[in-house]
Amino acid sequence: MNRPSVEDEARLAALGAFDVLDTPPERGFDDIVHLARRLCGAPVALVSLVDRDRQWFKARAGFPPCETDLDRSVCKFVLTEPGVLQIPDLTLDPRTRDNPLVTGEPHLRFYAGAPLRTPEGHVLGSLCVIDHRPRPGGLSPEQIDDLEALARQVMDQLVLRRSLADRDRAGRQGEAVAVALAGVAAAGGDLEASFRAVLAGAMRAVPTAEAGAVEIRDGDSLVYRTVTDGLAQHLGLRLPIRGSLAGACFLDDAPLRVPDVRRDHRAERDIAERLRMRSCLLAPVRRGGVVVGVLKLQSSCPDAFADGDLQVLGVFAGSAASGLAEAGEFAATRAAARTEYRRRAVFDSAHDYAIVLLDLDGKVTDWNAGATKILGWRPEEMCGKPADAFFTPEDRRDGIPDMEMQSALEEGRGIDERWHLRKDGSRFWANGEMMVLRDEAGAAIGYVKILRDRTEQKESAVRLQESQDRYRLAARATNDAIWDWNLAANHVLWNEALTEAYGHVSEAVEPTGDWWIAQIHPDDRARIDASIHAVIDGAGTAWSDEYRFRRADGSYAHVLDRGYVLRDDDGRACRMIGAMLDLSERKRAEDALRESERRFELERGLLEAIFRQAPVGISIAGTEAGMPSSLNAKAEEILGHGLGTEGDARYVSYGALHPDGRRYEPADYPTLRALRNGETVRGEEMRYRNTETGEVRLLEVSSGPVRDAEGAIQAAVTVLVDVGDQRRADAETRRLAALVEQSQDFIGLAAPDGSVDFVNEAGRRLIGLADLAAARAMPIVDYFAPEERARVLDEVLPAVERDGFWESELHFRHVVTGAAVPVLYNLFPVRGADGRRLGYGTVTRDLTEQKRARQALQASEATLRAVLDTVPVGILFAEAPSGRIVGGNRRLEEIFRHPVLPSPDADSYGEWVAFHEDGRRVAPEEYPLSRLIREGVEHAEMRCEYQRGDGSRLWIEIAGAPMRNEAGKRVGAVVAVADIDARRRSEERQELLNQELSHRMKNLLAMVQAIAASTLRGATDIDAARDVLGSRLVALGKAHDVLLGGAAESASLSAVVREGVGVQESAGRRVEFAGPDVEIGGKAALSLALTLHELTTNAVKYGALSVPDGEVAVNASLVGTEDAPRLRIAWIERGGPPVVPPSRKGFGSRLIERGLTAQVNASLALDYRPEGVSCVVEASLADFQAVA
Repeated sequence: MNRPSVEDEARLAALGAFDVLDTPPERGFDDIVHLARRLCGAPVALVSLVDRDRQWFKARAGFPPCETDLDRSVCKFVLTEPGVLQIPDLTLDPRTRDNPLVTGEPHLRFYAGAPLRTPEGHVLGSLCVIDHRPRPGGLSPEQIDDLEALARQVMDQLVLRRSLADRDRAGRQGEAVAVALAGVAAAGGDLEASFRAVLAGAMRAVPTAEAGAVEIRDGDSLVYRTVTDGLAQHLGLRLPIRGSLAGACFLDDAPLRVPDVRRDHRAERDIAERLRMRSCLLAPVRRGGVVVGVLKLQSSCPDAFADGDLQVLGVFAGSAASGLAEAGEFAATRAAARTEYRRRAVFDSAHDYAIVLLDLDGKVTDWNAGATKILGWRPEEMCGKPADAFFTPEDRRDGIPDMEMQSALEEGRGIDERWHLRKDGSRFWANGEMMVLRDEAGAAIGYVKILRDRTEQKESAVRLQESQDRYRLAARATNDAIWDWNLAANHVLWNEALTEAYGHVSEAVEPTGDWWIAQIHPDDRARIDASIHAVIDGAGTAWSDEYRFRRADGSYAHVLDRGYVLRDDDGRACRMIGAMLDLSERKRAEDALRESERRFELERGLLEAIFRQAPVGISIAGTEAGMPSSLNAKAEEILGHGLGTEGDARYVSYGALHPDGRRYEPADYPTLRALRNGETVRGEEMRYRNTETGEVRLLEVSSGPVRDAEGAIQAAVTVLVDVGDQRRADAETRRLAALVEQSQDFIGLAAPDGSVDFVNEAGRRLIGLADLAAARAMPIVDYFAPEERARVLDEVLPAVERDGFWESELHFRHVVTGAAVPVLYNLFPVRGADGRRLGYGTVTRDLTEQKRARQALQASEATLRAVLDTVPVGILFAEAPSGRIVGGNRRLEEIFRHPVLPSPDADSYGEWVAFHEDGRRVAPEEYPLSRLIREGVEHAEMRCEYQRGDGSRLWIEIAGAPMRNEAGKRVGAVVAVADIDARRRSEERQELLNQELSHRMKNLLAMVQAIAASTLRGATDIDAARDVLGSRLVALGKAHDVLLGGAAESASLSAVVREGVGVQESAGRRVEFAGPDVEIGGKAALSLALTLHELTTNAVKYGALSVPDGEVAVNASLVGTEDAPRLRIAWIERGGPPVVPPSRKGFGSRLIERGLTAQVNASLALDYRPEGVSCVVEASLADFQAVA
């Protein structure tokens, strides 16, 4: 930020002098930002004034805040610019790229600002336009000129505003001075009355003052001698000369303005608080050149006074001095002293005012320094002379000086604003006042005239008026109907264009928004009402739309309307200004131009198509300096060659013959006769030998010249007609025409705009049209039933534009009966040779009879469908010989869990996915439907596993037979599909169970054999061995029961423990199991049960279970990590007799140590502790749970 420029005191003082900050919106400034935004095409326009610590917007459009701090200001950079400042992209400029209004909402991007420069050269701010998008090219030169011109308008407005304020203030001050002088003069030496008159005049001249006092010196103090009502309770207050604000003014003999007494070290804070004084003005009061007191005005608000107010107070201080003088010298030479002191105290103090005293004859009796400064004459030059010297000749001629004096005598004062003369003959504009001077008896003794130079303000007002006149003339000159809508009052003002363009007399229309909305075409009204209120009720600032506006004669004009919303400080829309442009002529011109271009292109396309595709030969021969020559394909075909050599030489080689056999000379050829002589040749017979085939053809040749606008021949066009070809072409044309006319289909052609060019007789008959004229009178959409017209517009026409063709079933409307006619409708573009669309064509078929047949078929099919949907098997039909699937019933879809697949032929049956028992996929030709249709078998069936729509599989059985018509011909085939999955699964489970039982019996027998062999090996007592073997087989059987009682593959750990120790019935109650009841596999269960049986048997014989108090704990636990758990099972005996390790290991011990270790890869620790046997087995849980 350029701090010195922003904080320049002279600039800030100039800004303050305009007294414009924080004032309400004014229409003149609002109109300027509206015009700036419109001329520059920008969404935001501002009149920005840059203060010391903020920028404040006198007028704004498109930007809600009324002020921002300087960190958000871009306008501050304009202060040092000589002209318009443009920043194309605020995000790229180092001065603005970090500005919060650029980086955040509202994301400003472009800025252009013209400086607001005072006549003295101070820049107060800018008139700127802002966009939300970058503008790399910035404003155009014309827009820059417009922005600078509007900135000058802003300054003219500000200067005029200040001038008007200065004028009012000067008038108020002049009147107050005059009244004060009159009061002092009338006081007759009464000092109190003089001071009261001075205070009353000062308060009137400085309206921001709330109270005042005259303080007179008394020793070392200043005493409140006279006060206004606001300080009545402080009358007689004494303030020290040293140590007070009034004392500072007194001692310095200089006027003093204190903006804030709280910040001035000379002020006594407690006194200021008692007086309710926050700011004040002080001026010394002199007597005989010596300061005798102070005149003070005060306010309870800070910074309530301006420097100009201090000058005014000095004048009244002089008046107070005059009162002192009058009181002191009253006894001696009253009149002389009054005159002298008045002249010295009043006249010499008011330098900005010309004060002239006149006698009753209008001659000058006194003349102050201000009068010399303004008028140029010195007192000695004017005293004793008539005052009309500074009036203009025309005012002297009209008796204005005498009229002013007469008005002052009769009404107490005469006020004028007019041109006056200076001594050098120049003129200046002054506002002045003349009042009567009276003596003590009230008799008139003369006049006082007070003038102030207001030339600058007058010229500013003239410039502003000229600007406003230019704006009004521009508004009057434009064809736009300009409107100004006061939204709060719903009041609309229109310019003269409303009458000139639309016929509505402004004085006769209702000046409301409702009247305007009512003139909008009914079809457009709701849309426009909604769109404009969306901007007004939202946050937008600009609106634009096109619609039809009713003229006074009832016709409608096509208009483009654009408006801009002005919002108050709260963001509410308060006003909208816009312009309505009549587009009717342009619309008509555009429509006519488009139609002309369409016809021209159509004609050109037709001509090019005729040249290329015509069934006759066409030759175009250009002049030597004109267009080139050419032949069409048909001409080359007829002649058997192309153009050949250039110029007349080519005609020598042609070799054409007259009917009588004479050879054509070059000059005889119709082309050259037309080209050289302008002759038109029609149907001349010529014999010509085709150079390729040698065939002599009889031609009819016609030729004629082509002339330009001036009549000069540019080319010749020759038509060659092979008479035989022509006859054949005529016959072909007649056949084509007959085909179109005799066709039972609807054949039609239409133009691109939807107007119908041709409908054949069958088409007209189909919808009840009397003739071709009736067909052409209806646009395309009216041919359709009303309920389908929207589909034609929204679907059919866009599809033709996109895809080049559209066909489907629709309904025409019979124009006589109104009935809907079902048709198979198609539409396609008809294009010229260059590919451009020339119109649309259709060949549409009547579906009435087909619809009836279809409905009858559908009724029959519905009956068949009802039957098919009741059977419990799936049914599938296919036609012969293709094998196309034509349908299936609901049960088939339930079995397959997908819709019936519309296979187009038997080769496509591969999309039905099925598998043989060996896993091979069923080939298309293997399906029964394919065999019935392709192989001609009388019966076919199959079992396969089908893959359904949801990915699952099931077993199905397919059986089928052929279908024949009444003549016995095979026309198709039908198959029935049955779900045999449940039956198949049941058979598989039975077979699996049989295999499992066989497997288990084999394993069980093998284990029994091993146990028996181990038990009997080395046994000496057969009975004892038999008992041991029996108990072991019982334990094995119970473990096997556990497996077969639940899942065949596993058993719970608690059940295995219970059955393993339960063989010893007396012991089972004293064995306690604790731990997780996990599932373990079959092999582990059998081995664990046998191990527990052996441990229990040994405990009953020798261990803890051999005595009444003994018991056994079987504790299971899961150890290790969560992803690899291990199962630990501990057998702990306690309370039995002391344990003695066995001297040898029998089968039981080996079974304990090796059984589980072998089956589950377990570790086993068998410990014969004296207090009881312990056996701990540990293996991975996965090994315990393995089923094989």
